[in-house]
Amino acid sequence: MGVVSFLIKHRYGEYGLLSYIDLELALSVSIVASFNFFHPQTRNASVDQLLFNIITFTIGIILSTLVIRNICLGMGQDLYDGTIISFLQMRNRRAIFLLSYFIDVLLIGGLFLLIAELVFLLSSFTPPITWISIFISEYLLLCNSSYLIAILIKRPFRSFFISISLIFLVLGIEITGNMIIFNYLLPLDLILGHLAYYAFRKVQI
Repeated sequence: MGVVSFLIKHRYGEYGLLSYIDLELALSVSIVASFNFFHPQTRNASVDQLLFNIITFTIGIILSTLVIRNICLGMGQDLYDGTIISFLQMRNRRAIFLLSYFIDVLLIGGLFLLIAELVFLLSSFTPPITWISIFISEYLLLCNSSYLIAILIKRPFRSFFISISLIFLVLGIEITGNMIIFNYLLPLDLILGHLAYYAFRKVQI
């Protein structure tokens, strides 16, 4: 647990993780509030699934942007200035990658899903069951791509701006009304994650 707590403090600072939790709570509440603004007579998102998908998709973009920033300025910076060597002296590359990936990507995404579902439950809000799979697919696509880019480029700001361009691509998919495609991109997300792991194993530090 020493390495995990050290990585969390290194990535988020003293209270950064709590700030993420506060933000995710606000984002979750905004999903319910935004939908109820257009449909105050119902708490069932199935009556206008397109609107609900647009709201959650936008919220997912906001959260992914913050996570991507943390990936590029965290992992990317560690590779750029050699800080990652300190972690590799504690554990092997496989362990450091898995721990970093969990802290950078899975922890934030998982907390958001838990908080959102809790907010939905407490507000008697009924979302479509597919919202989780769409969010996960979109979130992992952006974060895994950013992880791979940060490892390959090893330049924090450059990798961040390239990752931002991917966000605009995803926004284009949303604007054109093709969000359904994210239901089928989960295998690609897993491939990108594996490629990021392979790149980390081979990267020269």
